[in-house]
Amino acid sequence: MASVPENQRVSQMIETKFNDAFATKASQLQPKIYEWASRPQQVVRFEDSEDGFFGVRPVFAHTIESLPTLLWGKADEFILDFGIHLVGYASFKISGRGVNVDAPVRIRVIFGETPRDVAQELYPCDTWISTSWLPDEVINIDDLPSEFEVSRRHAFRYLRVQILDTSPKFKVSFNDFKVRTVSAASPKTRISNYIFSTSILEAIDKTCIFTLRDCMQSVFEDGPRRDRRLWIGDLRLQALANYYTIRDFNLVKRCLYLFAAVPRSDGSLPACLFDRKSGIIGATDYIVDYDALFGVVVYDYVVASGDTLTGIDLWDTILRSMRVPLAHVSQTGAFQSSATQYWKFLDWSKEHLDTDAGGHGLLLYCCKTINNLAVLLDKPEPFTAMVNRLSSAQALSLFYDNERQRFISGPLRQVSVASAAWLTLSSAFPRDICKTALLNVLSDASSIKPRTPYLFHHLIEALTICGAEEMALSLIIEYWGSMVVDGQADTFWECYDRNNPKASPYGDDCQNNSFCHAWSCTPAYFLRGPLAKWSRAMEKGTISLEELDQQKIGRISKQLVHEKL
Repeated sequence: MASVPENQRVSQMIETKFNDAFATKASQLQPKIYEWASRPQQVVRFEDSEDGFFGVRPVFAHTIESLPTLLWGKADEFILDFGIHLVGYASFKISGRGVNVDAPVRIRVIFGETPRDVAQELYPCDTWISTSWLPDEVINIDDLPSEFEVSRRHAFRYLRVQILDTSPKFKVSFNDFKVRTVSAASPKTRISNYIFSTSILEAIDKTCIFTLRDCMQSVFEDGPRRDRRLWIGDLRLQALANYYTIRDFNLVKRCLYLFAAVPRSDGSLPACLFDRKSGIIGATDYIVDYDALFGVVVYDYVVASGDTLTGIDLWDTILRSMRVPLAHVSQTGAFQSSATQYWKFLDWSKEHLDTDAGGHGLLLYCCKTINNLAVLLDKPEPFTAMVNRLSSAQALSLFYDNERQRFISGPLRQVSVASAAWLTLSSAFPRDICKTALLNVLSDASSIKPRTPYLFHHLIEALTICGAEEMALSLIIEYWGSMVVDGQADTFWECYDRNNPKASPYGDDCQNNSFCHAWSCTPAYFLRGPLAKWSRAMEKGTISLEELDQQKIGRISKQLVHEKL
């Protein structure tokens, strides 16, 4: 069984210093949650396939119109395909057929974001996070006919229905399956419609939008299936994609005030928080790099929205959120991860990721960005001296191997994409050195590569600013395009390894992974923004989110006709 990593163990609890004024402002920005009905498109079954990423592929079983005529008894099952990824509350009507209904019907419903969820068993699951996240429900219904709505919100495309038991005297039939689909983004929302140089880029762009829309709930959730909470690092990337697509500035603003409402007594911010009916709860999770990035999220928001008043309102929160990260700067001006036992993230890595160099680059990047925010807010730049200290030759000499032309980290001189990406983003070194070092780390078989879209985002961003835009675009196609083509992703995933379908940060099984995950939606930002010239982005009017859904469902229907023929 997978064991909990040491950096996930809470060594100390720091008291939350609740800010009522900011909590009130966040409450006033509570979004309307839009609801609309979604219905299944077909009944499918899965068969083994060497070409399927998870070893299976869906094939047509029944039309949805024929479902009410089908009878199901003990140990029978079927799978519904809704055609697109949904977030919402499933309901159905169920009737009994037979001599008489002399016992409850017990059914199990399994909600699948991917074919793996419904074509293979959820249990056992080798994971160190709670299996209570696994998306299945056991339902007992005493009286038939009946209408039933699953009370818990789920995220899924496929719905597997297993009849666990009836009695020998009756079978059941189902009809009127539907989902009360929910999002803070209205299906009527119109966004800029782009075409790109290739169809795969268009598919990537649309999949990003589906991912973002489904994560937009009362906050920007990291994943609507798991964890359903707000993380600073995820928020930053979601917000960037949002500014170029759905453009809901108030939801970003609300999330910023939520974090500002739950600072810890030392001024630091929790890495994530829970937005519950009972109130806002700051999590015990603390990540040094996320704390430092809060000011960057505010800067991006102010630039995109022009709302300098919010920047001014949150200024003191930003400065306090830098205290713990800056405490990691040594006498020589270098970031030193060992200064505290706090978690330094950068990426989920299979190997031990040394975070000295990456942390140095990230902290320098944050200091420079907050200085830029100060200019926008007409305030003195708070970190000019710190930028000079972090940029000193003495500090930077620890992080570059001139002979090998690679960025290095720690006493073992580890080479990783995380180090190279963040030192490049910070402009700690000249642009030509950064470009060479980035290309070298990518071609170095022994270097530690990204494991998740989170670090892939920062790699793409680093390549973009150092003049390697074509390489950045090719990596988007290679990584996210592979998720679409090989993985058949309806929304982008928390973790993806094209060579390992079971890849997971949480153990040896992927059942507890999130397959609609916030930090994976940023190709839309790159393709429409910094890489628009290279993606040959061309705006062609607007399109509603509802129309995007119907386009995708239409493609599924065409595939269905082909299967039946």
